[in-house]
Amino acid sequence: MKAYYNDIVIGAVCCRVDTSENQRRLYIMTLGCLAPYRRLGIGTVMLEHVLKICHDDGNFDNVFLHVQVNNEGAIRFYEKFGFEIVEEKKNYYKRIEPADAYVLQKSFRQPKAMQNGEAEKKS
Repeated sequence: MKAYYNDIVIGAVCCRVDTSENQRRLYIMTLGCLAPYRRLGIGTVMLEHVLKICHDDGNFDNVFLHVQVNNEGAIRFYEKFGFEIVEEKKNYYKRIEPADAYVLQKSFRQPKAMQNGEAEKKS
């Protein structure tokens, strides 16, 4: 999806379906907006569009993405939509510092292991 202003692309989001970990997940590869157009609700519209696709499809376990650990603005943005930090990946990025990333995830349903009570067996 692209966001336009006067025929100029000012924002975009790109996703792919991921079927790892015995789940059907949507991975947000990139979501961004040109600096002069930030804080105008464009990112919100794009993320809400992605979440609506997941909701309408009805078969996604969760949606997830990577965020650089020092990108506090992005982390707060996603947390407003129910995303949580679920993992930290060391040296995820190759050409930027810090190289570490958080995995942020918004779950739509519990993983099958949790539904079957397997998580309770670990205690």
